[in-house]
Amino acid sequence: MSQSGTARWIGSEHWVDFSDEDGHYHKTTIPPAFGLVPKVVTHPVVDLRSAIPKTRQAIEFLPGTPLEYLERWRTSNELFGDDVRLVSVIAWADGGLSFGITQPQYHGVPAEPREIEHHFLRAGWVRLPDPSGHVIFFNHAFGVMAIDAERRNCYVTDGELQPFDVILCRPDAEMEEFLGIYR
Repeated sequence: MSQSGTARWIGSEHWVDFSDEDGHYHKTTIPPAFGLVPKVVTHPVVDLRSAIPKTRQAIEFLPGTPLEYLERWRTSNELFGDDVRLVSVIAWADGGLSFGITQPQYHGVPAEPREIEHHFLRAGWVRLPDPSGHVIFFNHAFGVMAIDAERRNCYVTDGELQPFDVILCRPDAEMEEFLGIYR
C-alpha cells in the first residue's frame, strides 16, 4: 500500500501498489482469500421435463489457501523465471491474515493468444481442452497446470514471452478427471 495507507489498485486477489523506488509491485492479499485457484464445481441443471436430477461441471476460480498461494508463486519463480518474494505476513485486528509480496514490473507488449500458445507448446506444455472455455496448458514433466495465460498476464519482450500472474497449480484428482489429463 502507498504511504497514505491506500492501495493504488484493487484487483480480484490483491491490493496493489507500485514502488518507483524499487521498480516492483507490492501486492497484499485481500482477506480472507489467498489468491484464486481453479476448482471443478458441480452445478444443478434444471430440466422441467425430467424428474431425474442433472448436473454440469465447470472450472471456476475460488479463494485459495495460504499454501496454494505460496506454491503458486514458488512455481512461477521456478518455471517462468519470475522474482516474486514473500515480504510480509499481516495479522489484521479482525483476525484476518494477508500475505505481502513483491513482483518486478515487466515491460513489453501484451502477447497475442497465438504467441502465448506457441510459447507454451514450444516449452513442452500441452494444451488441454476445457469444456468451461478456459485456455489451459499442462506440463507433464512438472505436473503443473497453467490457467489464465491471457494477454493481460503475458508480455512479449525482445521476441520472448514473459508470463506473470498466470495461475499455476497441481491439479487434484477431480481436475485431472474433468480435463482428461492422463487419458
